[in-house]
Amino acid sequence: MEKVFDINNFAIDHVLRGIMTSGSDGSLMWSINQISEPSLSVTTENAQAVDALGGTIVEFDRAKKAEFSAQNSLFDLSLYAAQQGNEKKVADKTETVTAPAFETITVPAVVTDPVRLSHKPNTAPTEIYYLKGDDTLGQAVKRSDTSGAGVFTYDEATQAITFPTDAKPGDPYFVQYEYEATQAVSVTGDAINFPKSGKFIMEVLGTDICNPSTLIHAFIVFPNAKLDANVDVSFTTDGNHPFKIRANQSYCDRKKVLFKIVIPADEMDEEGGAADTPSEDETV
Repeated sequence: MEKVFDINNFAIDHVLRGIMTSGSDGSLMWSINQISEPSLSVTTENAQAVDALGGTIVEFDRAKKAEFSAQNSLFDLSLYAAQQGNEKKVADKTETVTAPAFETITVPAVVTDPVRLSHKPNTAPTEIYYLKGDDTLGQAVKRSDTSGAGVFTYDEATQAITFPTDAKPGDPYFVQYEYEATQAVSVTGDAINFPKSGKFIMEVLGTDICNPSTLIHAFIVFPNAKLDANVDVSFTTDGNHPFKIRANQSYCDRKKVLFKIVIPADEMDEEGGAADTPSEDETV
């Protein structure tokens, strides 16, 4: 008789990764592998039948909801793009990204020698600023078509700036402009796009409580999941990237599955090898 695989308890080590795939064609939408503080919350709405004095006669469960929340330890651009309902854009030579440039340029030994900017501005800069010792911006210097004291000139052909004739060699100046970057990534947040639904699969590493050397790969599958568009991100070193995923029922599915936990016997090993993604038909 073939031995039946059955497991009830296991010790959780940590979450290995999570991926969101498209519900239409199964293509990868985004993935993360620095998940911390994962939590699955299941709530039920109910209605009560009461007597004339307000005492509860019977309580009926009406609807069940599930929500997964966690933090990503690093700021993840693909996840943030998905939370905005967009995709991360990767620039190349055929599709550029408009990028800002904050550049510090120094007055050369010969003040009238032009200094070339690092990039070609989309629009010629109209002002440059003297940079103070505390790195704050000082007096603005305006652009002029002719060189002279208190003004600078810009040559679009060479993308070079010529400093005012009364500038001092070695003095730093700050210039800001935009250019078309061929090596850059960007994420856009707008008022019209929202997160798209898909299948979220999370892989959790654990161990057999009777044999800690035996590693277990458990999968939590949300067949119809959607990112919460509400997100607060702190741009600090110790700030995490929070996210929430709502588990929605597939309305035309008789079973109305919100999520399932799958532990395949094939993914139990002594070495912690790579795990495969379970199919829709796998069950615990």
